[in-house]
Amino acid sequence: MSQPEVASFREFAGIVGCKPGYVTQLRKAGRLVLTDDGKRVRVEESLQRIADTRDPAKAAVAERHAAARNNGSGAALAPPPPAGEGGGEPDLPTSTGYTYWRERTERAKALAAERENSLAEGKLLESAQVEAAVSHAVTQLRTTLEGLPYDLAPELAPITDEGELRARLVEAVELALGELSRQFAKAAQGEGA
Repeated sequence: MSQPEVASFREFAGIVGCKPGYVTQLRKAGRLVLTDDGKRVRVEESLQRIADTRDPAKAAVAERHAAARNNGSGAALAPPPPAGEGGGEPDLPTSTGYTYWRERTERAKALAAERENSLAEGKLLESAQVEAAVSHAVTQLRTTLEGLPYDLAPELAPITDEGELRARLVEAVELALGELSRQFAKAAQGEGA
């Protein structure tokens, strides 16, 4: 005998082999596929969604409950659940995608622990400290570059060779950039320690 395409909530409970209250719990959790009017259950799609959102950590509970149902007097009343290849329905949490959210939470905890380790080892710096160090270094670089015309003008005025002028300008710019690099290195060591 095949399953109906749609069923009432009570009929669906009979098909699955559970109490109507559990079907209500599944509906509230969004684990049932309902008809457009929301008053009936699409059986095949709902069984598939329930199977897809099943929590693997509760498999032992599901097997124990299925064994209890099959050993009890209720085994002859209803056929075994058609979509439950592993047995009856487990007592699942009421949230859809439980496994997804649990994995997401565990991943977030692992990333937070990894971040804390990196901070402790000095491989990672707090963003506020980095921003302050970069701001300070860039401000000093800007001040140095703005002062170059005033500092170099007296030195460059008597020089008539273009190559010598370029060499002196390159030297002054490299000096400013070297100072910037030293400040970044100092900030990284000071804040990482």
